[in-house]
Amino acid sequence: MNREQYTEMLHTINKIHKANGDVHKCIAEYRQKFKYVYFYNDTIIKLILGNPENEKITANLFNAILKLDGASSIDNLTFVNPSVDSVLCKSITSDIVAQNKHLERIVMEVQHIEDETYNDRLVFYTAKHTMACLAHGQGYLLHTLNLISLQMFDGFPESKDYLHSVRLKNQENKEFFKKQTITLVEVPKFLKGDYASDNSLLAQWLRFVDSLNNEKPLAVPEDSIFAQLQKKMELSIFTEEFLVHEAMAMSDREYELYVEKKHARKEGLEEGRAEGRAEGRAEGRAEGREEGFTEGCDATISILRSLGVSDDKIAEAEAQLKKMGHAPQK
Repeated sequence: MNREQYTEMLHTINKIHKANGDVHKCIAEYRQKFKYVYFYNDTIIKLILGNPENEKITANLFNAILKLDGASSIDNLTFVNPSVDSVLCKSITSDIVAQNKHLERIVMEVQHIEDETYNDRLVFYTAKHTMACLAHGQGYLLHTLNLISLQMFDGFPESKDYLHSVRLKNQENKEFFKKQTITLVEVPKFLKGDYASDNSLLAQWLRFVDSLNNEKPLAVPEDSIFAQLQKKMELSIFTEEFLVHEAMAMSDREYELYVEKKHARKEGLEEGRAEGRAEGRAEGRAEGREEGFTEGCDATISILRSLGVSDDKIAEAEAQLKKMGHAPQK
């Protein structure tokens, strides 16, 4: 299934669960309709690529993105706690964090929505993971750090390339520091572009994942990495408990905002305008609901007072309304 279908599934499960409906039947129907989950979902990609059981799959993707082969390729990984805490500045949690046998760190982030702070975040994450690799008392010899961004928007819209390596350089384009690389993979640019002649390992990865997201898997050898990935993406192996948990983690406002963004893009708005309009509409409706709820609370309290309900009972009613998220206006 694609992103829209996966989101709709979670929203449907959410509604049925809240209404005490038959969630089991709902999930069974989706499993009949779709065979695969959406790969680029944050939680899904963490479960697949962040699982030590799938180390070979993850290493293969890292090699594809970083263009590593032969003696330089990654053949084994150790998965690291994706959270980096700090008492001095903002803590972070990345999607996937791993180390190879040389203690070189590979970090992967998946991002669907472009915002003006995303590049700032990538640089900040690079700094945080660099700090995390250096213990107290050690010298300043840093390990290599590769931060990968799998993104559903263009980081370099004017460039024909869909893969970009970013490093510190001087005014003559000479590399100053080779141990830190931010690698951007612009997924939609590849899928929509003219890259039929590109048969790199990364191109094979992007095509194969897209084939599963569209429920049209490409034929691959049974013992290949892609065959292993295909099995890991089957919707049937994700438990009902997991899907319900994911569905309940989606708030009504998050879904509403997602729908707004989808409609805005269909109308042909530029990405930034689409995001802004969607935010405005969703927040406006949220504020409208809040105002309406508050007015209803005030009316309820007024009616209770007119009926001669005791102050203690009115205080209890106000407390209950407050628990629902809104206190009556005084």
